[in-house]
Amino acid sequence: MSGNVHGERLGQVLLSQGIVTREQVEHALREQAKKPFLRIGEVLFTLGYLSFAQLEEQLEQQYRDMRLGQLLVRKGLIDSEQLERAMEEHEASGLLLGHLVIKLGFCTLEQVSRVLEEQRVLSGTGPLRR
Repeated sequence: MSGNVHGERLGQVLLSQGIVTREQVEHALREQAKKPFLRIGEVLFTLGYLSFAQLEEQLEQQYRDMRLGQLLVRKGLIDSEQLERAMEEHEASGLLLGHLVIKLGFCTLEQVSRVLEEQRVLSGTGPLRR
């Protein structure tokens, strides 16, 4: 995946959450075209459109969503096509992946809750690792 495609997706998430404006994303993408070695988040931060805390939060959320999606697929609760559809919806709406797989009818609340608990335990933040 090219940096620009990723940039458009991150930009869309930030735009849907009201963190940046369309003009700011377009400006950042133009700047990124001049410096393709920079990621879109770095460009938005450098231009002052995004604080470090906002960038860090978005990157952490993307990582959590990615891990949740991988766990759902690994457990056979969704397939790769359903994950792709949910991720596209996530990028367009900014809604959390767990909420989307339930909304789209791919998983139940109980299934997502169990996988999220497993994710917390695996990451060392769940109750079983205190």
